Amino acid sequence: MSGGNDFLTIGEAASLCGLSRSALRRAVARGHLAAWHTPGNHLRVSRRDFAEFLRRLGAVELAGRAEERLPTRVRQ
Repeated sequence: MSGGNDFLTIGEAASLCGLSRSALRRAVARGHLAAWHTPGNHLRVSRRDFAEFLRRLGAVELAGRAEERLPTRVRQ
């Protein structure tokens, strides 16, 4: 996980694909999407795994967006 840019929160993933957070949590629970919990018990998914999940759903265009690395935000 270099630079915190190789993974997504469930909320970020949901925003990218238009699914609800609950739908993505169900996909994780059913083994359709690989994810892990942080020490604070928050779900994270790798961009690569999320893109593959979207491809399996037939959402190829969204999968490309999921793999894009966004620049790290600089706080002022």
